[in-house]
Amino acid sequence: MNIGLLGYGKMGKEIEVVAKQRSHIVSATADIDTNLSDVRPLFEQCDALIDFSVTSAVPDHVKFAADIQKPIVIGTTGWQDHLDEVRRTVDEAGITSVVAANFSLGVNLFISVVERAARLFGQFDGFDCAVLEQHHNQKADAPSGTAIAIGNAILENFPGKTRQLVGLPDGRIPKDELQINSIRIGSEFGTHTVLFDSDNDRIELTHISRGRRGFALGAVIAAEWAVGKKGFFLFKDILSEL
Repeated sequence: MNIGLLGYGKMGKEIEVVAKQRSHIVSATADIDTNLSDVRPLFEQCDALIDFSVTSAVPDHVKFAADIQKPIVIGTTGWQDHLDEVRRTVDEAGITSVVAANFSLGVNLFISVVERAARLFGQFDGFDCAVLEQHHNQKADAPSGTAIAIGNAILENFPGKTRQLVGLPDGRIPKDELQINSIRIGSEFGTHTVLFDSDNDRIELTHISRGRRGFALGAVIAAEWAVGKKGFFLFKDILSEL
């Protein structure tokens, strides 16, 4: 395939490496200072676009993909306030988008394990649960998009939890709130832990990221899958087909 990269920072360059390993060509790139109209002819030759840019650019990048009728894989996070707008753009244009807070195959399989665990432990009143995530001290957002996705997976499967609590409350934590806490330290790349706790035991499920390569691989695989499809998809929902 010919792949177009919207965002050519560290993740974009990692995707380029993985794409070449899988016999693809990165034939167009755009960064924060790029005028998309100037490089439109290059992107029109692409089979799929991959977006790892900045939050504010995502709606415009989806409109750009719609204008040139190309599938788009979105790995940028923090744009969920524009979710309805993005989905509408995709549907009206008849293109494909594949979206994830984290494109690591391991993370997405980990979330499937968490869903199953939440259903099991949620059957018993004696168990509580929480989420802890750790990243390097330069990360701009907290909690991570992945932690929020893990939290949503728990809420959908653990009957005793109804909403997320980010950080610490002023007083006691209500029983129905799922606490998500963040640690920012040094050069930690990314660790997510789900804890299930009772009076008698504690169970911890942990995913540890070793680098950007896993995210890049998942995004390229999603782009391969998206060609020839139509609609708005979550990466976790297409894993069975992959």
